[in-house]
Amino acid sequence: MLEQELIKLIEFIQKTKTETNTIEVKTAKFGVPTKLFDTLSSFSNQDDGVVIIFGLDERLGLKVVGVYDTMDLQKKIVEQCKQMEAVVRPLFTVLQIDNKTIVSAEIPSVDYSQRLVFYKGSGRIKGSFVRGGESDEVMSEYEIYSYEAYRKKLEPETKICC
Repeated sequence: MLEQELIKLIEFIQKTKTETNTIEVKTAKFGVPTKLFDTLSSFSNQDDGVVIIFGLDERLGLKVVGVYDTMDLQKKIVEQCKQMEAVVRPLFTVLQIDNKTIVSAEIPSVDYSQRLVFYKGSGRIKGSFVRGGESDEVMSEYEIYSYEAYRKKLEPETKICC
């Protein structure tokens, strides 16, 4: 993501005072959020490009507060991404606003045929999420079944015959 695009996203969030299906805000002023798994799962299971923005504080009206340590934040986000099935590969953008550092992590969507993305530590039933407005919701068993049925439907077509 270009810095200008990120600045426009931040302005949009501050103007509308809300997150969306494709934008999540995390403070990260005093450390990395410990549980990004829900958001990583829900964002990876979507069709649209999505972004998590670190360094804005919702409790302060989405004011720019900056992040505690840019390098450590990125490292720890990648560590959490590796705990997902399938592994999530974020794309980072770093910029300065009012002498404070903002970090964004673009979370690529996984191809529909490769979904279900879930947190391995919770398993596919409790670790699979979808985005509902500005929150991450646990997938229903039916939603999980739908992804798995779609994937199984494709498998016979990809097998080598004879």
